[in-house]
Amino acid sequence: MSALVIESDTFSYSLHYSAKRRSVALQIKQGKLTVRAPFGYSLTDIKTLVAQKQPWIVKHLQHSEQQTKPDWLMQQQVPMLGTMMPLQLRSGVKSQVQHVDNSLIITVSTRTAAQNVQRRALVLIQQWYQQQAVSWFSERVAYWQGRMQLQAGPVIIGNWQTKWGYCKHNTELGFNRRLLMAPAWVADYVVVHELAHLKHLNHSPRFWQLVRQHYPQAEQAKSWLRQQHQQMEL
Repeated sequence: MSALVIESDTFSYSLHYSAKRRSVALQIKQGKLTVRAPFGYSLTDIKTLVAQKQPWIVKHLQHSEQQTKPDWLMQQQVPMLGTMMPLQLRSGVKSQVQHVDNSLIITVSTRTAAQNVQRRALVLIQQWYQQQAVSWFSERVAYWQGRMQLQAGPVIIGNWQTKWGYCKHNTELGFNRRLLMAPAWVADYVVVHELAHLKHLNHSPRFWQLVRQHYPQAEQAKSWLRQQHQQMEL
């Protein structure tokens, strides 16, 4: 059996050829797509089939990823711009998040019902990511717009399931707070990507030329997001 990793604009998948197979099968497990095909089956036909099945694939990939979402509270750590931050869960008078010695201390109020403690802790962590994202992306937009000689409008932070960022006609830029769970060089790519849309509000060759001019690691960052996005959940 031979295997090949193929990347599309939306996801990557592993292609396995086998002499025992008589037809093509699409399998989704643990947030990953595997295509199994008989020897001699055209690669072009496989890519066409995957493209035709993309809505079904995306739907089931998202469902599979939700089922395999990391349990950061159990792991007692969370990712932050390329490092793993130790996580401590405590009870106290007031619910809050403290960043101490590169660790996060999550305090959940003793007034919180026992069955709601974990849910409340997750909300606190999400709020902390939101606050950090506002500061980090504002700084990175200021840095990159100076390098690229572009001028952005307001910076909005959200938590979207289907996009990492956006650029509007009014120059407003949006960034997904979950990007802070990726290495900084990956999150920086999204900043450059969205800023480039200020000049080219499309994905034309000129757009990609501008992105790669300022960020040669663009392809590596795109690949990282495709492969690791299922781990960027909270």
